[in-house]
Amino acid sequence: MSGNGGGKAMALELPGGEPEVAALTAFLGQLFRALGLSLTRYAARCNRDKGSVSRYLSGARIAPKDFVDELLRQVAETTGQSVSPDVQEHAHRLRMAALRVRNASRHEVEELRERLGAAERELQLAGVRERHLLRSLEATEAQAAQAEQRYRQLETDRAAARYETGPGALERRPDGSGADFAREELRALKRELDLLRAELARAQALRHDAEEQCVRLEARLLAAEAALTTQRARREREFDYRAELESPAAVLTREFARTVGTGADPETTAAELCAVFVPGWAAAAAVEVRAAFVGEDGAPDGWTPDGLLLHRLGTAGAAGEDRDRVVVPRAQAERILREGAPVHADSPEGPVLALPLAVRGEVFGVLRLFGGAGGGAGGDGGRAAYGRAEAELLAGLAERGALLLDSARMHRAEARLARALQRSMIPDTLPGTPWVRLAHRFRPGGHRGGAGGDWVDAVPLHGNRVALVVGAVLGHGLPAVQAMSRLRAGVQAFTLLDVPPARLLRHLDDLAQRLGDDHLATCLYAVYDPVARTCELASAGHLPPVLLHPGGGSTEVALPANAPIGVGGVPFAARTIEVPDGSVLVLCSGNRVELADHCAGLTGSGWLPEQVCDFVLEEPGAVERRDDLAVLAAAFDGAPRAEEERYEILPRPVEVPLLRRLVRRQLAAWGLGSIADTATLLVGELVTDAVATAEEMIGLRLVWTDRLLVEITDDQRELPALAEVDPLAEEGAGRGLLLLSRLADRWGAERSSYGRKVWFELSPLPG
Repeated sequence: MSGNGGGKAMALELPGGEPEVAALTAFLGQLFRALGLSLTRYAARCNRDKGSVSRYLSGARIAPKDFVDELLRQVAETTGQSVSPDVQEHAHRLRMAALRVRNASRHEVEELRERLGAAERELQLAGVRERHLLRSLEATEAQAAQAEQRYRQLETDRAAARYETGPGALERRPDGSGADFAREELRALKRELDLLRAELARAQALRHDAEEQCVRLEARLLAAEAALTTQRARREREFDYRAELESPAAVLTREFARTVGTGADPETTAAELCAVFVPGWAAAAAVEVRAAFVGEDGAPDGWTPDGLLLHRLGTAGAAGEDRDRVVVPRAQAERILREGAPVHADSPEGPVLALPLAVRGEVFGVLRLFGGAGGGAGGDGGRAAYGRAEAELLAGLAERGALLLDSARMHRAEARLARALQRSMIPDTLPGTPWVRLAHRFRPGGHRGGAGGDWVDAVPLHGNRVALVVGAVLGHGLPAVQAMSRLRAGVQAFTLLDVPPARLLRHLDDLAQRLGDDHLATCLYAVYDPVARTCELASAGHLPPVLLHPGGGSTEVALPANAPIGVGGVPFAARTIEVPDGSVLVLCSGNRVELADHCAGLTGSGWLPEQVCDFVLEEPGAVERRDDLAVLAAAFDGAPRAEEERYEILPRPVEVPLLRRLVRRQLAAWGLGSIADTATLLVGELVTDAVATAEEMIGLRLVWTDRLLVEITDDQRELPALAEVDPLAEEGAGRGLLLLSRLADRWGAERSSYGRKVWFELSPLPG
């Protein structure tokens, strides 16, 4: 490989001596291994379906040209070495050879399309060249006309001068060479015109040849496409003809594999299992199972005087009566449960073939076929019973049907478990804060794969700030919900460190890398500061939020485009916006266009967060949604008052009493005498602990809104640890954190850009 920047060529071992398809897959596999990525992550990076990528790499399908080009580009970016034209040409030569072997007609069509595209490009270039030469010819002809006019004017002037003054005077004129220069210029322009006309003639000939080539290739392409269509139609007719010649048993087996098991619930699977036998092999069919199989613990399930009471799960034909409970005759039920073998019997519906439905050695139900039909092995409608060969065939299909029913039951149980886990992860109520009014809604979708990985959350931070979170794990089912619970727990843990939004997403991406390849998610994290009236937001591939203005109207908040969580190796950026009092921020896990356009209908002002959430959920087509939808609305009121004071002292013990007096005086000025003693005690203890280890200035910050926030910062990087000490020991004995844990409403310790910070909050006593 060669490219810009002087990067050295990447050496690739070119496979040879193998069949065409194997050679292509080996080459693609070698490229893919050079990336060092999992299949899931590469599919997400190149925005392709994971199954399609797997089929391309295994050779089940011949990879298209754009996939090969994308893979070569990804390898070049990962290794830092550009792809040489030789390797690119070899890759596409292998692909075309594999395609030629797999489908000659399709290969011919694709090759003709590529040649037609190249011919059309040549025709376009020839047209551009012709137009350029025509413009040059016109300009040169204009210059030649002007030069000829100048030359004739000069000749006229010379003739007039000769007539007036005579030959001797004309020879003495200093400008006699002007006509000679004009004549030479005119000759040069005429030579240039001759060259341009010749070049134009060649360009027109090339364009004409390109047009003829395009016409010929188009005709060949139409013929090749018609041949391909004819070939496909012939194959379909041959397939239908072979199907007609197949035995009824082979047709039934093929139809069973094609139609049974497409649903994700036991009821649908049971209906498909019954329908495959009606009317060809039975006049009616029914699947009847124990109540415990469908999860009805309180339903009757046992022996009656007439037989075994079962739950009718699915029917087809005349058996489709509205009966949830049926009684299987005792003779049939006892033999099926005891021996697990098919049973022939007679009933008012005609001859019955009862087939056991068992999995892992336990019979959980029965498939009953009522009445033999003429579609059996040559029998007529009056046949009394199924033959032995037919019974064995139907019993084998019943075994396969039992496995499909059990798989659907477990799938539904897993879906229920995933939905329950998801509901447990969505908080019923969000923590309230004085300056932010929160509301959220969650509506599960109807996706076949089950529950999704959407969640919302709100976490109070110190200093009256609040963190708003909305996220969505890619995928559905229990794995997606489990990934969501882990990522949500990670966000909760990282908020304890009080890191900025961009850094929190960076930590969350690292956590997803460690948890596994399937933890791909989008996330939006925002921190609202009611004192500064700002909101800092960072997005990891999530749709932007919408900000409702106090006076009416809405705006989509433009955020830096970051990759989803779990991709790895990508930076995250944040943006800080001003949010005036009365504005509402709407975060949603739905579609970008639906949210932005629908919120435009929130006209006027004074919307409550609950009303905003209900409005978003009531958007057109919301009932038919296949994916989950989580909405979080935050109404910002801002802190009506915020007093702040800062102090700095040298790390000397003599400075601590002075600082305590300053704190007590400031709290008295704010009218916080009820908590002055507690605050002064804690400040003294924490500053004393900081003096013992700090080397630079120690900072103290007091913020009073509806509660008192105290922050002590120093230059040490190691966070203090809560240890068991005597609370009655002398000051400076390391009891600061112990008293803090017992006296403060909230407290914490975290690293800052300067060093470390210990903070605590106190609420004033009533009255």
